[in-house]
Amino acid sequence: MKTKWKLIWGGLALSVILVFIVFNLSGSIETELLEVKPSTIANTFKEEGTIVPQIEQPIYPLINAKIIELPVKEGQKVEEGQVLAVLDTTDLQFQLQQLQGQLTSIQGEQTQTFKDLELQIKQIELDLAAYEKELERIQELYKMGAATKKELEEAERLVRQTALALEQEKETLRLFQEQESSGGTARFYTGRIEAIEAQIQHLEYQINQGTLTAPSKGTVANLAGKIGEMAKAGVPLMTVFQEDAYQVEVYVLAEDVTFLEKGMKVNLIQDRKGQEITFPGIIREISPTATERLSPLGLEEQRVKVTVDFTSDTNNRVIPGSKLDVEFTTEKMENQLVVPQTALFPYESGSALWVVRQGKARVQPVTEGFATNEYVVIEKGLEAGDLVILNPQLEGLKEGKKIKNIKG
Repeated sequence: MKTKWKLIWGGLALSVILVFIVFNLSGSIETELLEVKPSTIANTFKEEGTIVPQIEQPIYPLINAKIIELPVKEGQKVEEGQVLAVLDTTDLQFQLQQLQGQLTSIQGEQTQTFKDLELQIKQIELDLAAYEKELERIQELYKMGAATKKELEEAERLVRQTALALEQEKETLRLFQEQESSGGTARFYTGRIEAIEAQIQHLEYQINQGTLTAPSKGTVANLAGKIGEMAKAGVPLMTVFQEDAYQVEVYVLAEDVTFLEKGMKVNLIQDRKGQEITFPGIIREISPTATERLSPLGLEEQRVKVTVDFTSDTNNRVIPGSKLDVEFTTEKMENQLVVPQTALFPYESGSALWVVRQGKARVQPVTEGFATNEYVVIEKGLEAGDLVILNPQLEGLKEGKKIKNIKG
């Protein structure tokens, strides 16, 4: 009886093994297949760029002065010649008046006598003493809160101007004496007049620069001052840019820029709420020198500034100062049989692919050509229309195995 059960169980086990063998020989594997077709392959890389106006003019004050009027706001559109800011030029105007007075005085000095100069100096000395005494009085009142800061500043200004005038008149007397003794009085006066006239012209120019106007039609940006604050000479107070033309500035690694050239087409890609907007662009300019810039990881890198123009109407869809990706294509081949790098596997002394012919898996040795990080051109071993198994590590995959495309 035991022998009979052993035979039965043995038969069942043998049947299971036979079914398993038959299944493996006749069953198919479902997987994704790639139908090889002629396509384009390109070697690309991306760098982050910044959108900037093509025409952007910084507004620089030429004098250090307080801002007393600021009739524009950030983002305001302005016309050419429109007033952007007015600076306080009171001190310059006082200096101008003083020089004009000196000029009048010098022009009359040629008829003055030595005694006249001495008398004028004595009068200025008396004026200075009176102004100094008045200043002391106002300083005491200011300490007690009985005088305003403006009154104090006016008293200080009078003392400074009078002291300066005194020094100038003393110097005039000294030079007059020297010139008088050497016979060069006429040349002396002519030189002094020309020098003061030049100073007057310079002061008039500076006073005119106290009113800053728009150099062209545009939009105000980067407004960096407020009424009552000091504007510094040479430091931009704002910029005015034109909205009808933008460009992209991107800094490319020095080793990558050797693959770029003027006139090369690029893609400008901007992410907007998860949607990628692509604009065509073209390289307009490549800087001849590299500069050091910090990477996102804080590493110093040698990068070269590349300027890119938009080659289509952006329809006001770009904002200056915003970021986008610049995609550069350094190599490109068309009408090639291309497969993913991951579909290849080592075979004998080269590489191979799993292909499906007549519904069964076959190993196909191939010759590789141009490649990128993701794809490779197959120069020999494939034909258009061949079906390639994308996963060469597929479980159960072997020669002759039936393959079913899960997408077809």
